[in-house]
Amino acid sequence: MLSNRISTQILFLAFLIIPLQTGCESSSSPETSVVSEDIKAPDTIPKQPEVTEPAVQKAPATATVQPEAPAAKSPHAATSVSRTAAPAGSPKPLFKDWPAPKLAIVLTGERHGYLEPCGCTQNQTGGVSLLANLFKQIEDRKWPVTAFDLGGLVKRNRRQSQIKYETILASMKDMNYAGVGLGPEELRFGADIFLQLHNPEPQAPNTTPTFLAANILILETPGLGKTAFKIVEVGGVKMAVTSILSKSQTEKFPDITWQEPAKVLPDVIQQMQAAKPDLMILLSQSEKEESKALAEKFPQFDLLLTAGGVEDPLGEPTFIGNTMMVDVGHKGKSAGVVGYYPDQADKADPSKRFRFTVIELDKQRFKDTPKMAEHMQFYQDRLKQEDLAAKELPIDHPRGATFVGAETCGECHTKAYEKWLTTAHAHAYESLIKGRKDQIERGEKIVSRIYDPECLSCHVTGWQPQEVIRYESGFVNKQESPHLLGQQCENCHGPGSGHIELVEMDKLE
Repeated sequence: MLSNRISTQILFLAFLIIPLQTGCESSSSPETSVVSEDIKAPDTIPKQPEVTEPAVQKAPATATVQPEAPAAKSPHAATSVSRTAAPAGSPKPLFKDWPAPKLAIVLTGERHGYLEPCGCTQNQTGGVSLLANLFKQIEDRKWPVTAFDLGGLVKRNRRQSQIKYETILASMKDMNYAGVGLGPEELRFGADIFLQLHNPEPQAPNTTPTFLAANILILETPGLGKTAFKIVEVGGVKMAVTSILSKSQTEKFPDITWQEPAKVLPDVIQQMQAAKPDLMILLSQSEKEESKALAEKFPQFDLLLTAGGVEDPLGEPTFIGNTMMVDVGHKGKSAGVVGYYPDQADKADPSKRFRFTVIELDKQRFKDTPKMAEHMQFYQDRLKQEDLAAKELPIDHPRGATFVGAETCGECHTKAYEKWLTTAHAHAYESLIKGRKDQIERGEKIVSRIYDPECLSCHVTGWQPQEVIRYESGFVNKQESPHLLGQQCENCHGPGSGHIELVEMDKLE
């Protein structure tokens, strides 16, 4: 037998030390149920747990803070900046020392599919549920608030990504976003999705997330599927906002034409200025150097939100003349907030009219929002209805072998199999229904994710998790492939059919 040549102990050790790589486009949330070492192992060796899916209910379709980083060294250093993150222990209060602004502007971008954190570990930050609570806390202060997103809301351009895109947009509408830019990720969908979802004349334009793109043409028709700029008025502050996509972010998009921003913006700026706004805002899907060049060329913009920053920014703006350029991170882990104080501006230093902070969306200061849980439930219901885990085209494994399941491996590797049964890996599928121990203790609403390919790819056997693609013989659902429930041996060691054939042919001892 093979165990005479390679001990089961060594095999088991290899199984444990190979890191589990996740493929979630939506990273996990406190709500996403995943494997946790906090799940108690049974005292005796159990068989694969029987899991019953619960009935699914249908849902209707910081300005001066204790700075943790040095203030920006610029001629405009008077502008208060900080990154507001919750330290271990008592979290810092939000907007410490901020007087009430005329307007608070929430800025987000480059979510890259993270509707929620992926749940691989406890205490992860971000997600729309906590973001919605940030809005509530601002509103509780009686501050007028509006919001804009840079774009880049998804990562892939598959059917699941489209459903997720629609879900994120619905959540943004509930948070009263006024506009969202178009990043390369969205544009890969092609023209159809914007023609379906764009509302050129919303009933509540100040609180509807209109698609913004000054230098993009859909089907070579200006104004089709998006708008070049938008006038928004909240709290007595009139804003003109537009969005561009730089050359570094372009590729060949279906039925979509890119134009040079520098050639398009002069006319757009002239139209924006005709509305006599208090603030001119540019959402720039560009590398930071490209955004800086745009700010230098077009000093009419007061505020510029750029892509191309780091995942966890410090919250330090850059001033290019009178334009404040900021970035707010990736994956929905943080949100930027600009406080607008027009009465504090002066000709010598107009930057005094702004305060800025990047706020980490942590579980200590922010609570889950029930309305966002409804969106998550509806999203999961749609994935179930379309049965994407089964219907998406699978790929062949490069070895040409098939997955046989841990029980078959355990016929020879008995000790390793018995040990595996006591681990959280054996209960990975179950955790998608029941949630982690810490979630249950907090009384969180657990939404089943057993029809979500992005979750299944790390919680069952026979998927390529980095790209969220099922192998031909990999897990489909509990009914068709119960032998592949959980995170099993073959996810690290590869499909075992070839090995079994060699054993049966007495080619291996």
